[in-house]
Amino acid sequence: MFKLVIQDDEGKTTVVPLIRDEITIGRKEGNTIRLTERNVSRRHARILRNNGEVQIEDLGSYNGIRVNNARIAERVSLRVSDQVQIGDYKLYLKAEGVEQVDDARTMPIERVDNHTGPTDVIPAMSAAMSNGPTQPMSMQTPAPATLAPVGQLVGSPNRTQVAVADTDPQGRPIASAAAVAAMTTPVGYGKLVVVSSNFAGKEFELSRPQMIIGRTDENDIVINHRSISRNHAKLVREPDTGRYTVSDLQSSNGVRVNGQDYGKVELRRGDVVDLGHVRMRFVDAGEDFVFARDAVITDVPDAGGRRGMVMIVAGIAAVLVVVVAYMLLNKTDKPANTIKDGSNDIVVAADAGDVLAVVTADAAEAEVEAPADAPGVVTPVDDKGNQLRVDCKSMLNQMDWQGLRTCSESLKKYDQKLAAEFLARANTESKAQTHLAGVNTAIGKGHVKSAEAELRGIPKDSVYRKEAEDNFAAARTAAANEVAAAAKGKITANCRVFNAYMNGEQDRLGKSVVDEARQKISCKPEVTAIKDPIKDPVKDPIKDPPPKCDPDALAAKGQDFFSGGSYPQALTAYEQAFTCRSDPGYAMRAFLSSCNSKNLSKAKTWWKRLAPSTQQQTVSVCVRNGISQADLQ
Repeated sequence: MFKLVIQDDEGKTTVVPLIRDEITIGRKEGNTIRLTERNVSRRHARILRNNGEVQIEDLGSYNGIRVNNARIAERVSLRVSDQVQIGDYKLYLKAEGVEQVDDARTMPIERVDNHTGPTDVIPAMSAAMSNGPTQPMSMQTPAPATLAPVGQLVGSPNRTQVAVADTDPQGRPIASAAAVAAMTTPVGYGKLVVVSSNFAGKEFELSRPQMIIGRTDENDIVINHRSISRNHAKLVREPDTGRYTVSDLQSSNGVRVNGQDYGKVELRRGDVVDLGHVRMRFVDAGEDFVFARDAVITDVPDAGGRRGMVMIVAGIAAVLVVVVAYMLLNKTDKPANTIKDGSNDIVVAADAGDVLAVVTADAAEAEVEAPADAPGVVTPVDDKGNQLRVDCKSMLNQMDWQGLRTCSESLKKYDQKLAAEFLARANTESKAQTHLAGVNTAIGKGHVKSAEAELRGIPKDSVYRKEAEDNFAAARTAAANEVAAAAKGKITANCRVFNAYMNGEQDRLGKSVVDEARQKISCKPEVTAIKDPIKDPVKDPIKDPPPKCDPDALAAKGQDFFSGGSYPQALTAYEQAFTCRSDPGYAMRAFLSSCNSKNLSKAKTWWKRLAPSTQQQTVSVCVRNGISQADLQ
């Protein structure tokens, strides 16, 4: 009798007897064998027994089937000890009395590598063997394997047995050689497009083999939001397949794909990726995606209760560990529905109707933080509180703001006031550190005016303030020297050309740079006769010219308020920026700020200024805050 040995990516094995003539394999319920990893299609494969042979065929799965590392395109006969790859699982055919793979081994499994390099081809059985008397698989002599050209699929074109039309629910046909080549050839690069209101429409092209996403400036992709960790996640593009995977870098708020938490996961077309409170859509290479046409702005749901739920789950898990340990210590017989595999047990549904086996991934995939007072850990309360105070103070001195946040959360149980002070300091300094990076980046690009705007975001008592002031002062002096040197040739008898030049430089570099330059060089002001003197100063007073404004600085100020949840202040800043410069982007952000602050009158005003396509993209933000589209008309 034939058996099927199934090995998961951790080396755990399950043995399933092939007692039926037809067995289906897939991820959804109703299959004879369920493999629950994400890269297994809902209906993936079928195994048939036919005249002493065991055959396997692909049911139009997304990732296909590999036999001895060669992807199959038609029904193929299996020999004893052939290796079948389905998703992250390895399957081996076993016959009683025949030497082959040991089902008790626990060596680690290798993940699927969908490369298109040379692979071994499964030889088709000769006509003499297939038409002659049937003999057991153990007695058949397999033909030697040959090397297939790049991209060739397994199977003889002369075979009459072909895969039946039993595809997965997405209707993908069994791939031809050309289709497989097309699937595995990367076309351009993928990208992440922000679809949450905080950075709506911002795009990041994934053009490098490896890219780090984080809040600070040293990352490849910088998302300056308080919910993003300093180094939050890593994106890797496989060179052979062009597919992307995203991994969590121990971030505070984790990585979620389509609402599920993952430590590492492969991205597919249309996946929604949440990093903290920033939501992005993964756009695959070559995908026809236009933000104005296809995107719908949706913010990340509030996950404030997530940490509390994690703590509850961790407590329940700790209790379960104690109960299971007790049962194992007091019970010597193994349950009838388990199979021994080294130090691990694999649960098998040996008699569950049409289901022969269910092989699952590790259920403890998500990281769970154990509570400080977990069973088995006994620490005096006073000692623990004092130790946390010391630890938090050490992290403050080391300027480890993320560590200080975590420490202050633990300290709340013992000293709420001090924990709140530590947390406030960590948040303030973390934001100041981001502004310091902005100062240095702007200076490096020669944007002294932008550097000054970033400097204003650093509090006077911040540990980063002096460094930022020193760096900016040096850049300002250097810029002022350049302005003064260039202004020497602009001096005329009446200074008109000089003053016009200086005013232009002030718009470009900022008032502080020009003021310093004027201290180095100046000219006498023009003296002219007043043609029409004012007769009555009371009735005809001298009016000061309207002050100039900086739309970029106001927009940056609005973004800071928006990221911090201060939507009324953000609205005021964006309105001022729009007054300085009629930028449609400022109008959209003013509308989003109005919606989030539930200001109907302002929302109606800015709604009228938006283009129809932008209205459709952003109206969901108002609807979520209780303002319908009809209210905006």
